[in-house]
Amino acid sequence: MTILPFPCAMSSALRRAQRKDLLSALRVSGSPVIVDLSGCPALNHEDIDLVLECMAQVAGRDTQVLFVAGSGVNRVLLEVTRIPSLVPVFNSVKEALAYSETAAGSDTKDQRASQSQRVWGAA
Repeated sequence: MTILPFPCAMSSALRRAQRKDLLSALRVSGSPVIVDLSGCPALNHEDIDLVLECMAQVAGRDTQVLFVAGSGVNRVLLEVTRIPSLVPVFNSVKEALAYSETAAGSDTKDQRASQSQRVWGAA
């Protein structure tokens, strides 16, 4: 599990560097990644573009991205763009971690059940 801060409200040079780091981390990660937007008081159009780019980085791979809205304003902006219909969005990092742990546990149970069915089905 990786938790990454979302770059916002900073100088353009620092923002570009953090944006590049965020997208690189998503590109190489094999485990779920929590992108924490709670440091941003309100997302702007560039931020929404980056959120969509983050989603594109993990599309079609076994990596999952989870977003932490961090504020009611961000939650509403994400809802308006329908991002939560594609990617889980949480109010806090704690909620995202709990979800990730629950999802990982259910995946392991599903894998064990599927392995058990294969063993019994082969007999």
